[in-house]
Amino acid sequence: MLISLVAVLTVLTQAPAAAQPQGPMSVLIAPPDATGVPAHVVEFAQEHVADQLEARGLRVIRIENVVRKLPATRRRALLRCKRTEAPCLQWLGTVSKAEVILVVELSQPATGYRAGVRTYAAKDGSLVTEQFAVDAVEDRLLDTLTQVLDTVVPATQRAVRGLPPPPPIDDVPPPTRVARPQVKEPVPSVKEPVTQDPLVPVQPVRTEASSSPRKWSWLPAAGGVALAGVGTVFYLKAKDRFDTLDKGGSDIPVRDSKALVSSGKQAQTVSRVAFGLGAAGLVAGAVMFLWPEDPPAQVLPTAATTSGGAMVGVSGTWP
Repeated sequence: MLISLVAVLTVLTQAPAAAQPQGPMSVLIAPPDATGVPAHVVEFAQEHVADQLEARGLRVIRIENVVRKLPATRRRALLRCKRTEAPCLQWLGTVSKAEVILVVELSQPATGYRAGVRTYAAKDGSLVTEQFAVDAVEDRLLDTLTQVLDTVVPATQRAVRGLPPPPPIDDVPPPTRVARPQVKEPVPSVKEPVTQDPLVPVQPVRTEASSSPRKWSWLPAAGGVALAGVGTVFYLKAKDRFDTLDKGGSDIPVRDSKALVSSGKQAQTVSRVAFGLGAAGLVAGAVMFLWPEDPPAQVLPTAATTSGGAMVGVSGTWP
């Protein structure tokens, strides 16, 4: 049995390689290399890889479709061969007529899944490229395989098929010629005289300074009028106390003459003070109204520091 298996392997490895097709690259998904991973996780990973390869435009060949067409003896020999050895990989490529052999590797260490993909050239069994990710959680395992394929598939296509050929020259459209626009000679036209509007002199606007005393002259004048009214009220009150004392000796008896005298004196004092302040307010309002306009104040602040403190001051013309 061993001699016949070796003979079959020898015949298959010496068989001429098939011509490279011109269509999409064919990839055989070999049985995975899984260690300590549940069977349903391995099955989901294989199907996900197949779907991703087809989505990238590759022709996917599944190992179960290849094995189903083989006789029982060759089927057992194919499944028992070691996928990391070149003769086995060449055999898989010959039987499936694929260009690339892809092997998914899964393991489950203590920290998380280790997921990776390896691609081999079917013609000689050499390693093309590989990519692995560690510490992948089970919920993100399929996304991790997608990220691994994003790196493995382009590298495998470049190694097996090479760079895409440049487009033929016939497909490149000839450069278009843009016709230069014809410049027409300008037609002489009669220019009409331009009339200008007469200039209107603008009168300068004079603004009154906000700090003019005349603007606030009504304040002391109003205060003076109010104080004059207060003085009049207290003057009448003092006169009433005087009339009471004057008539109380003959017609009406006075009960508390001392309190009446004190109240009259206080009303008289307040009346005199109010009249004085009212007169001062009226005079101040008149002075402020008649005060001439002052130029705008030019005050400059100054500051200086000394060893014992600081000094702040102002200088200039005050209003």
